[in-house]
Amino acid sequence: MTTPHSQETHSARLLASATDVWQAMQEHRFVVDIERDRLPADAFTRYLSYEGRFVETAMAIFGYALVKADTIAHKHWLIGVLHALSTEQVPYFERTIAALDLPPSYHDVPLPAAVSAFDSGMLDIARNGTYEEVIVSMLAAEWMYGTWCTRANRAPASNPFVREWVALHAEPTFLGQVQWLRAQVDGWSAQRFDFERSSTIFRKVLALEIDFHSAAYGG
Repeated sequence: MTTPHSQETHSARLLASATDVWQAMQEHRFVVDIERDRLPADAFTRYLSYEGRFVETAMAIFGYALVKADTIAHKHWLIGVLHALSTEQVPYFERTIAALDLPPSYHDVPLPAAVSAFDSGMLDIARNGTYEEVIVSMLAAEWMYGTWCTRANRAPASNPFVREWVALHAEPTFLGQVQWLRAQVDGWSAQRFDFERSSTIFRKVLALEIDFHSAAYGG
């Protein structure tokens, strides 16, 4: 017997359940400003200072996923993700922050509430959630980035640092990571996939991302 959702993948169902917040993020001022090559320099600097500090949290999140993964193949892939974060994204932030001459004390500046909420919210899911919940949370974040960055990368920004950041999220390694996360979710049995819980997490992450990117404009 088939159900209305039996022909849909789990990831497609998650996306359909979050159309409003997904579109809000895809049409966010930050995204549109990059696509139209008009992102204010101060907004990008703020964003970098926030996102650069979040990379450590992202490594912790994937570390929790690594510990909770149930097969050696999954653990092996997640080790690769951690390697990419440490060898691609960390150097990008170190290089860019140095080039922009941000003061060494920027790490000590209190984060806006929306940025702190994003950081703590994502870490809480990873620390206290199941393997499945961690995977769903990262799918929401990385699928969102991969989608708009692929679009923006077709018309590269004039700012070389913005251009490089977008390209990092539109290149095959990152997009392959998004596909791996989707394949993980889509491969779960109906019993393993808790749609209600997964949908709640998927929507929560996108809402946190919206507020996080809004914080780049200050105020």
